[in-house]
Amino acid sequence: MSKHFKNLLYIGIPILLLIVTEWSCKKKDVFPSQQLPKITSLSPSSAKAGTQITIRGNNLKNVSDVRFGTTEVTTFSAGNNTDTAINVIVPDSLPLGPLYLQVYLPDGKGYASYQFTILLTPPVPKIDSVSPKKALPGATVIISGVNFSLVNSVKFGGVAASFSPTLDTNHKIQATVPLKAGPGNQYITVMNPNGVDSIPFNVDFSPVINSFSPLSGSTGDLITVSGVRFTGATSLMLGSTSISYAVVNDSTITFKVPSGAISGTITVATPYGLGTSKSSLSILVAGLAFPIYDEGVTSNWTNSGWIGGGWGGTVNYNNTSPVETGTYSARIDYVGGYGSPLQLGGASINLAPYSSFKISIYGGPGSNGLKINIGINQQDSYTITLVEGKWTDYQISLSSLTTSSTLTDIWIKEYNGTGGFSIFVDNMGLN
Repeated sequence: MSKHFKNLLYIGIPILLLIVTEWSCKKKDVFPSQQLPKITSLSPSSAKAGTQITIRGNNLKNVSDVRFGTTEVTTFSAGNNTDTAINVIVPDSLPLGPLYLQVYLPDGKGYASYQFTILLTPPVPKIDSVSPKKALPGATVIISGVNFSLVNSVKFGGVAASFSPTLDTNHKIQATVPLKAGPGNQYITVMNPNGVDSIPFNVDFSPVINSFSPLSGSTGDLITVSGVRFTGATSLMLGSTSISYAVVNDSTITFKVPSGAISGTITVATPYGLGTSKSSLSILVAGLAFPIYDEGVTSNWTNSGWIGGGWGGTVNYNNTSPVETGTYSARIDYVGGYGSPLQLGGASINLAPYSSFKISIYGGPGSNGLKINIGINQQDSYTITLVEGKWTDYQISLSSLTTSSTLTDIWIKEYNGTGGFSIFVDNMGLN
């Protein structure tokens, strides 16, 4: 062989081997066809948030992710795909205008996109809270949220309610619980021309005591209680004592003052709750277990306390007329507003054996309908409306006067802010 021919072999053989190897490898590599998703249309092609749209195309069966721009559709379920269609809901909080809707195969093996337009969402009301969450018919509640300026209807469990905007018209509504609303758990719904929202609410159907008459009574006297939602009453309490009663109608209950009753609030119970009077019924009785004033301030008090001078008038502990029993009463002349000429203080009397405070009062000329206050332990505790020209006995529950277990002070205070009248006190003490 010539030298040149040998050189050609040295160069040509490696090249030939490289060509053969390359051809052999290409013959072994067989690539499967790529089933990429393809979007052919969107229906509709523009919509507001919350609208369902249908993505149509090919090879959509295995799509695992759908996005509007960069926002992923979190409610999308791949198991509902067909090869030619996917249904999705337009998410909230997307920017208005055009963007691209995109579909993705798992692990990023393929995707497709199509242009879509986000339309303006009308201002649908959205409730964030209601305060209070439970209220009686006729009560006012505040509903807070957004998009309230166009609200044209507020309902409690389907019953239309009166309402008005607050100063913050787009975010707060003041509504009145309808008198015809049903009891218990239900929904408040707020509606405007663009939509509706609701929030749970409880209509309180507890009975309500508005008043009772007369304001005081003796054993056997008939008391009339006025209010609402008394039908179905299951019990009536005077203070802590259960008493017999009669339901006249939904707004009236009557009862007779039982023997041994003491002053206290009136409470009506129904299956929907309790209703308690704002003031106490004063029970008129005579007799004292622990006299404090009887023919003068007794040693029950002076053994441990003092008799004060007070202010805003004068007191005469030895007045001879009028007198309920015995020889003397205490005459109090009020010459200034909120005066308290009769003051007893500095004592330490154990209240545990007793349940009520008793006092007899005669209203002097011009005192009818005026008020005084029985103050216990330096607190204005119990207000009495005076009856002119006769003795009236009051027995007041100690729980209405003080939470203390010890009696230290008693003040009988003018409570009109005017003065200019007199009262007479007799038979004051504990029972």
